[in-house]
Amino acid sequence: MKRARKRMKARAPRAVNALVGEVWALEPNKMEQVADIAQAMFEGRAGNGELFAKLAGESGKSDRPYAIVNQVAVVPVNGVIARRMNMFQSFSGGCSTELVGKQIRQAANDDDVRAIVLDIDSPGGAVFGLNDLAGTIASVRSAGKPVVAHTSELMCSAAYWIGSAAEEMICTADAQVGSIGVAAMHFDYSERDRKEGVRRTVLYAGHYKRLASDEKPLSEEGREYLQERVDHYYSLFVDAVARHRGMSAEEVLEKLADGSTHIGHEAQKRGFVHSIGNLDAAISRALELSESPNQQEQEEHMSTGTSSAGDTDARGGDSGVLNLSSVTADQLSAANPELAAELGARGASAERARVVELFEAQAGAEMTLEAVKSGADPKDFYKAALAAERKGQADALAEFEKTMSGSAGQDGKDLSATAADGFEGLIAAHMDTAKCSKGDAIIAVARRHPDAHAAWLAGKNQEK
Repeated sequence: MKRARKRMKARAPRAVNALVGEVWALEPNKMEQVADIAQAMFEGRAGNGELFAKLAGESGKSDRPYAIVNQVAVVPVNGVIARRMNMFQSFSGGCSTELVGKQIRQAANDDDVRAIVLDIDSPGGAVFGLNDLAGTIASVRSAGKPVVAHTSELMCSAAYWIGSAAEEMICTADAQVGSIGVAAMHFDYSERDRKEGVRRTVLYAGHYKRLASDEKPLSEEGREYLQERVDHYYSLFVDAVARHRGMSAEEVLEKLADGSTHIGHEAQKRGFVHSIGNLDAAISRALELSESPNQQEQEEHMSTGTSSAGDTDARGGDSGVLNLSSVTADQLSAANPELAAELGARGASAERARVVELFEAQAGAEMTLEAVKSGADPKDFYKAALAAERKGQADALAEFEKTMSGSAGQDGKDLSATAADGFEGLIAAHMDTAKCSKGDAIIAVARRHPDAHAAWLAGKNQEK
């Protein structure tokens, strides 16, 4: 028994790293369960071995296929979400974004399916894979099959990220929706190691490699490093919801993205969902959307067999076929001017999209211009811009607080964070000093003054 427990403890750190090494878009109660599971696994408390086997993904269960109801595919999205689901699948009914995406694509290509309903019951999960799955949903919609997201229980955090990509979102009167936010965990085992007589020696290279490791308390620099990752994923979450819901990032931050969950009609009132109804209502609505004039036009366009530029051969010369691996732009234009024009348009469109992404990072003009000229990848630029923005915001806010006058035993910082009006003032001042958008200012100031942020949100809700 002791030998088995030792083997279990030896395996546990790998599983624990899989849990605490993630950034999670997960409803808080389930986040606590993740922490408890990780703790039990680290200590070797996995019962008779069956629980550990389940948590390690050894159950062998597979996702069920989608059902078709009245020509509508019903795709389940249940339990904790991850890109490649394993350890949550048995104890929490977890699902894989890759498998859900595969089911959605299969339904999109199914001639017997006219629309798709995502039947969601999930508290959220890991952030990896969410953008890809949301992109798949958006692509299916644009290709001619409407997608409706429905929940009768939970559509929280990562699940809301996915559901927001649907054409419409519907929940029952008792379902919980929302929790737009992200979180990460850090475990400090240094005290336990000391009590158990364990001394870990870590060999590493690279300043950040073990900056937030679990053999020591989390340093301020380590906290800042993890917080930067959390902030980055939070901004991706907010931007995704804004894009899918046709809102600005500032609107999402003000109205939706405070991490709260809401039930039924309250969720509808606050703008988290479009309507209230059961699964049958969602199926009927999806079918209605498939019968709309715009939808029929898309389907007719698809049925004509019109080929895309990627399916067209570039032909010319005596052989009738060009070797596209070595063809020049002039040769392609001469051989197939339509294809050349199409590819040129696509290239210009891709470049415009890259430039737009760079500007959406809202970095300084000089930094953005340099990124445009150098052909920088938007993802890499966003990371650099976020780091520069965080430093600028921190410096600007610190300078602003220094200039505020004290009163009646309170310093300027305390006085500024006592009411919603103070929060608005901080936002305006931060926008002026940091030269950033209102959305970035809200995020920065909310982190420094959570009480004022809460008062500000309460005031916004009362205005509704």
